[in-house]
Amino acid sequence: MKKVLFLICAVVLIIGSVLTGCKSMQVDYLEEDSVKGPEHVRQYNPINPKEITIWAMYKDGKRRVYSVSPSEITFDSSRPGPQTVRIRGAFNRQEVSFQTEVVPLNRLTVTSPPKKTLFKIGEDADPAWPGLEVRGTWAQLGDSVIPLNTCEITGHMKNQAGKQTVTIAFGGLRTTFDIDVRSMSGMQIVDLPKKYDYYQGETLDLAGLKVTGLWGDGIPNEDLPITIADVTGFNTNNRGIQRLTVSKNGRTVNFEVQVWSLVSLDLEKPPTKTDYVAGQQFDLTGILIKGTYMGSTNSRKEGDGYIDVSRLRYNGYDPNRVGDQQRITVWIDGLNAIYVNFFVNVKTAPVSTTPSNPVTTTPSNPPSTNTNQNKQ
Repeated sequence: MKKVLFLICAVVLIIGSVLTGCKSMQVDYLEEDSVKGPEHVRQYNPINPKEITIWAMYKDGKRRVYSVSPSEITFDSSRPGPQTVRIRGAFNRQEVSFQTEVVPLNRLTVTSPPKKTLFKIGEDADPAWPGLEVRGTWAQLGDSVIPLNTCEITGHMKNQAGKQTVTIAFGGLRTTFDIDVRSMSGMQIVDLPKKYDYYQGETLDLAGLKVTGLWGDGIPNEDLPITIADVTGFNTNNRGIQRLTVSKNGRTVNFEVQVWSLVSLDLEKPPTKTDYVAGQQFDLTGILIKGTYMGSTNSRKEGDGYIDVSRLRYNGYDPNRVGDQQRITVWIDGLNAIYVNFFVNVKTAPVSTTPSNPVTTTPSNPPSTNTNQNKQ
């Protein structure tokens, strides 16, 4: 029984302490004649609650300084002149006030320009403008830094080259600083493409090409991404030295390549399969063909390797015509005036198997018969 009474007393004491603590937090009323605040406030600036002193009586019967929060302060910071600043207590909604004067903003000044004032055309500026400091002047209250996030900053036109004036606006006043948006002044080829010689019909290969953009003093040179779409002047069907032009950001630079025209084809080895049964699909696997080419000075040379089978076209094969010595004509796609021949045999027999994953090409229009190509 004693233990129960002890627990009850303990609980009562705890509850009493909590209630007492709550009362110490509850405002009974604010003392209106105790309100003190700043006599002058900068136009467009909030009032720091720590500059306001209000005494209050609390529910526990004690008198303490009331802690003012920003949300309890009401006045028009944009209107210069005498004003009444009102404080409405959050607990009891009681309103007290004091008089102040809003001092007008007279001038804006850029006291420190941004660290970066030189831009490449198309480059965005950091919206925080690192290094930029703007100060305002308020008559007898002197200067103070203005947070940039309260200002409107305009005038940077990233796609327009030249000197530009950036404007900072705050509270109806403006100040400026200058920037330079620079277009690329030129390009230079640091490394030429690895491939200089092309055989007729080959596509342009830019591997190894390195082009640097030049921007002038203050902006380091930079490597430019170059694609086939940036290069003009290449024609795979025109023999001779070709001057190619690389265009980027309104600037150009040139390099040369040589295209060797095809003058003859040599069949070094026919396809692995030359015997077929009726209905079988034609297969060019194993064929080895080399080309001989002519350069810009009528010099001739043999191709560096065998022509890729994917570039070959053929005609003459009829899977339903049984007999020996069907003549197959093979040429390079787009260059059908020069060709080679070989023969295959088609026998009568049921088709039992077909080649696994044969390498094939689609029959095309037969080549012109007006050629000096040796035929086999």
